[in-house]
Amino acid sequence: MARKTDVEQLKRSHGRRLLKMPGVCGVGIERGPRADDYVLVVHVSDDDEQTRAAVMKEVGPESVRIVKSGPFRKQ
Repeated sequence: MARKTDVEQLKRSHGRRLLKMPGVCGVGIERGPRADDYVLVVHVSDDDEQTRAAVMKEVGPESVRIVKSGPFRKQ
């Protein structure tokens, strides 16, 4: 896990490119299991190997969690 400032930098560095990838529908930051841990959360519509590989290639495996959530809709 990582500090909040590290994950914020990760999101700033990779967020826009991640959102342009097929299957990626959101990028955010969430708390990890401990109070000072944070993770970059990548929301995907299809949790398949191709999407996971593309995300990991862009960001790397550290401090990233992939969540299948489907597309977000404006309300």
